[in-house]
Amino acid sequence: MGWATRKVAESAVVRVRGVIHDRFGCIEASEALNRGFFTSFARRAEFKAKECSHSMHHVQTAQVEGASCAIDEDGDQRRKHVLKRKLDSLDEKGHLLDRLIATLQESDRTYAAQITNLIRSHASLDEIRAFMDDLMERPRLEKTPELIEACHSVQQWHESQRRAVRPRPEPKQLSDMALFRVPAHPWTSITEDDDFVSHLISLWFTWAHPFLNWIDRDLFIREMQSGNIDSEFCSPFLVNIILADACAYSDYPEAYAIAAEQWSRGLHFYKEAKRYFEKDAGKGKIATLQGMGVLYLCTCMIGRDRIGWRYLGDLAHGVHELAERRGPTPEDADQDTIRKLKATDHMIWGLFTLASMTALSYQRSAPIKVPQIPYPLVGRDVHREKWSNYPLQSETTKAHTQCLSKALNDVSLITYDLTWSLFNRGNEEQTLNVEDEQCHATCLESSVCHPSPGKEKLLELTKVNTSLKYHTIIQTIFGVVKDLPKAEDCDESAEWLHETRQGAQKRCIESALASGDLIDIHCDLWGLDQMPPVNIQWVTVSMFTLLPYLEDGEKNRKAFTSLSIAAKAFSNRWSLGKGMLRLFQVTSKQMEIKLPAETDALYTDFETNTWSREDRKILNSQYPNFINSMKGGQVDEIELDMFLNKFDDLHLDDDSDEEGSEAFD
Repeated sequence: MGWATRKVAESAVVRVRGVIHDRFGCIEASEALNRGFFTSFARRAEFKAKECSHSMHHVQTAQVEGASCAIDEDGDQRRKHVLKRKLDSLDEKGHLLDRLIATLQESDRTYAAQITNLIRSHASLDEIRAFMDDLMERPRLEKTPELIEACHSVQQWHESQRRAVRPRPEPKQLSDMALFRVPAHPWTSITEDDDFVSHLISLWFTWAHPFLNWIDRDLFIREMQSGNIDSEFCSPFLVNIILADACAYSDYPEAYAIAAEQWSRGLHFYKEAKRYFEKDAGKGKIATLQGMGVLYLCTCMIGRDRIGWRYLGDLAHGVHELAERRGPTPEDADQDTIRKLKATDHMIWGLFTLASMTALSYQRSAPIKVPQIPYPLVGRDVHREKWSNYPLQSETTKAHTQCLSKALNDVSLITYDLTWSLFNRGNEEQTLNVEDEQCHATCLESSVCHPSPGKEKLLELTKVNTSLKYHTIIQTIFGVVKDLPKAEDCDESAEWLHETRQGAQKRCIESALASGDLIDIHCDLWGLDQMPPVNIQWVTVSMFTLLPYLEDGEKNRKAFTSLSIAAKAFSNRWSLGKGMLRLFQVTSKQMEIKLPAETDALYTDFETNTWSREDRKILNSQYPNFINSMKGGQVDEIELDMFLNKFDDLHLDDDSDEEGSEAFD
């Protein structure tokens, strides 16, 4: 120990002797020191002394300011209240567990189902505790209505508080084995943590990429690992926008641009990506077009799809130009050239699939035309592709990524025709041909391989997702047919019209029930904490389909409950998912439909703890209200942001904070 260190330590000893004498009057100071009471003080003094310049002036200054013997209460192991606080925390959690078990044992089936569904939607411990408190208070509140207003005031206060970010659990951090090891430098300036970047890249290629695939994964990883920022298939723009999109799947604190702000996940990477995009725009690089696809998707998922559609329009122009320039493959081309040309063709078809799918979701005509180039053949290594439930350490299954891309392409060819048949708003004389739509449904059925109910354990996530997409398209087709608009020359009493509508209604309900079963399979095999983002659309459409028919059978209510659990889980990760669930909730209130009692906890928790005024102000979305759009409602009754601005009954103050909305601009 140096001279300066020794002097500071000795000074600390003198001061600690006095403290110990005051607190332990019956114990001699020397004896207390020998027992190690002041160990943490001495270590702190030594550490601070090492930080100074070892000059007498600095030592004296440190002593005057008290830096050399600052007390770290949590680090001071002699303080009993530190241990007591930890014991109290454990006791509180143990008490919560006891209450939970007792509630499940003693409550009726309805309340038990509500709690179970709330847990499955990944609610926090505080949310579960609040619901059980509410269960106990309900009988008393019914007898004393004056307490209701007080409880409502408390709920309003909770709405004003930010939801806490779940900290990174230490065991998860230690056991997180990223699927891909990639560097942070030179791709992003947001973080230098290679582990965190590898974590995000692994998440994105697990949950987003297989189902909206326009990037050659292995080629991208190879180029990112090389660190070559001039690569044709990897760029800082592409990397940052993937990282921004992937933050929605991560619970790590680093995924948030602003601590404790749910809407800020990935915002720091998003802004960095937009800066690079402004530099790359107009250069026609493959990586730029790939990044624009992710930028469009990410912008939609944060609830800003009005802006996203402008990106999609620019992307369509770039894809058309690239497809026109695509010439035949040279006969003397080497393997690397052939692979890059194949990756380019794969990107063109993948972006076409993206545009067709989202056009159907937003009920608009698809902006990217059918590519006039052959779809790349499935490679020989297709059977070696693996998928695992990252970040969980689970067994790998066959991925079939290339086969899925081909299947989605076949489905998208039908979807493209559908969007122009059903939603070509520029054609004033457009009429609906029921036979054509039934033909589309038949072609669609032959393009999709549905999971077998008896082989759930052998299922791949890709098959479940493709089947969900199929059932959503069926509901869209027959949703239009079952709500055929009245025409002047149409006999409403005609038997054929009644039979057509009844048959279409039956097909819609069957597909919605099948979607509920598929979500149950997803929950059983992979959980609901992580899901492909496209599933938001499949779930929401099925919920809207079942809404008017909840009283028609137990099957309808069971499927609706499963779908609601998934929708609540989505609302915890994406602003668009949150807005879509609020859109559905308000619509059900307008229609005065009583939702199943098993979902009471979900929707109560969503309205009181999840939804807030900041969420509504962030939204800049034209996502359609499925029921109202099928019936031909007005614009402000269909588009998400306009609908909520008009009908959301949250009675919020006008001077609310608009930080969230401005942060994205």
